[in-house]
Amino acid sequence: MDILRGFMALAVAFYHLSIWNQLFDSGTALNRLVALLGNYGVEGFFIISGFCFFHIYRGTSWDQRALQSFHIKRFFRIAPLYYVAVLLNLILSQARGPDPSARMLAENFTLTFGLFHPNHALVLGGWSIGIEYVFYMAFPLLAWATRRKSALYLGCVLLIALALPWSFGKVQAASLVGDAKFHTYVQIPNHAFLFLLGGLTAHLRGMTPRRLHWQWFLGLGLLIFLVTWWQLPRFYDHFDILAGFYRARFVGLAMLVVLLFAFFEVPEGRLKQPLTLLGDWSYSVYLMHPFASLAVAHALPASTPATWRFLGSLVLTLAISAFTHRWIERPAMALGRRWANLAKSPDNGHHG
Repeated sequence: MDILRGFMALAVAFYHLSIWNQLFDSGTALNRLVALLGNYGVEGFFIISGFCFFHIYRGTSWDQRALQSFHIKRFFRIAPLYYVAVLLNLILSQARGPDPSARMLAENFTLTFGLFHPNHALVLGGWSIGIEYVFYMAFPLLAWATRRKSALYLGCVLLIALALPWSFGKVQAASLVGDAKFHTYVQIPNHAFLFLLGGLTAHLRGMTPRRLHWQWFLGLGLLIFLVTWWQLPRFYDHFDILAGFYRARFVGLAMLVVLLFAFFEVPEGRLKQPLTLLGDWSYSVYLMHPFASLAVAHALPASTPATWRFLGSLVLTLAISAFTHRWIERPAMALGRRWANLAKSPDNGHHG
């Protein structure tokens, strides 16, 4: 599942970098396909997060120590690199999100901005991190409430019903002036059901030990791609595929991709290590690709062909991601695990 997260992060970066460098003409098949993969890569993040948490923490007894441990590890997983991205935007005077007032800074550095509005993020794409962190806050309660799997299914149905007025009304009716349509799209009620779809995936996976052989995995993956290509609508405004029946269709396809990866064990081999590395770098790829694009734009003359600017930005994104994962994410996660272990210790770690 981490490998799939890596692919989806790369799809988001590919999408943004192709737009910023005007790699494909608007409305062309490649432009539409990249827009579809980039936008639904973020939707896929939410499904994967739901899968991972409901899978990893199944059967957890949520006492005070378990809660403390969970929240410490989540904070150290998300916060350090997010802080770096916010600080870089402030230092480089990059206008990302609202003006960095005292309130906005407080919301971002406490990671609570998703509770107020996901677009209070001071980082490009930070709206999804705001929603993700609200899920972290709610997850222990969700895990407890859905121990009976019928409650998990019922909760998913209720959250889908909650999202319907957004996808089939509010997003479509929102003004095209400014960012009104985007502000409407990123609201939590429009995305909350995706995490429980991930929980359903985890439940389905746990019902059987049977896994797909690689031939079935590749064949079904090719079939999903062909169906996606065949159903690719013609559009110029990328919001056209993020609401209504298009959204229902493509969320369903994203769910099928997650299911496909959930029921496949990646075999050992030469490809596994680089694919696993891409999964490890996924958070860095998501947050750092705007800075790679900025660096390339300043380093290369304006006459440089779009393809070279795009490729340079993509390669630099991977290089920066390797660095930030090694020197920021991994040390922060290790520190979070140490503190979480202290929180779980019966005597709070005061032993010899």
